Amino acid sequence: MSTMRSKVIRVWEVLDAGETARSAYERVLARPTSLEVARNTICLLLWLETIAGVHVLEDVSAMEGSGNITLSRLVTEADALYNYLLHGREALPEPCCLAGIPAIEALCSSGRLVDLRFFKFHRDLVARGLTVVRDTIAEVVFSDRLHAMLRRFEDEVHSSTTSVTTSVLPAPELIAPFVAITRTPPEDSRTAFVAFWEGHPLSSQDIVNYFERRLGFGRCIERVETEQPSAGQTPKHAVIVFSSAALRQQVMFNETAVYYRVNGYDMWVQAYKPSL
Repeated sequence: MSTMRSKVIRVWEVLDAGETARSAYERVLARPTSLEVARNTICLLLWLETIAGVHVLEDVSAMEGSGNITLSRLVTEADALYNYLLHGREALPEPCCLAGIPAIEALCSSGRLVDLRFFKFHRDLVARGLTVVRDTIAEVVFSDRLHAMLRRFEDEVHSSTTSVTTSVLPAPELIAPFVAITRTPPEDSRTAFVAFWEGHPLSSQDIVNYFERRLGFGRCIERVETEQPSAGQTPKHAVIVFSSAALRQQVMFNETAVYYRVNGYDMWVQAYKPSL
């Protein structure tokens, strides 16, 4: 009886899949930007790409480089957010604390889900995801050495004559298995982000009742957490942790993102799709 084996992912496959991220990284560096700031920026954008429908890296790679005000603003916001999320700062540094994150919001459908409050509320979850991205995929994306090896291999393949059968093999580093030392906790793979319209919040119990009783899915939710906003604000964000990834998929009708009408108000629910 044969057993199922998971597909081995090679380093060159990660390089190939990360081509857009590499292009965006080079675009940010060309501003010019320090290596640390550029890497912080791309790590944050790589994580944002795990939210379905947000293809920010492709947009960034197509931006003009030096002197681009939008790109400069984006880099400033992304670097500030990265440091806030991962380096234990209790308050966001300027300019985010003063003017929000308009450049990031514009890339992410104008703040329907992703805004400054999103990062504050989901700080721990995003930090976990950023750590995984930083320690795995990003290391390959940022490696000049690996990219140089891949270019040499591609040049050798293209320059080899078709009349003579020549076996051109990639460097051992390229065909080595891609090993992810850190991974996203299983809970995050059964998590969904929730956004309400401003001024029309729903309670955690409203959300549980809607899925488990109104839609009739039964016990499908482990917990719901709702944002506790600042004075004068109403909750805008929540997070649902489903009992399993399969139940999340079922409740969301196999869609990545769904609008629901709960108690007369719209609720946007978007599945979290971690990179690893």
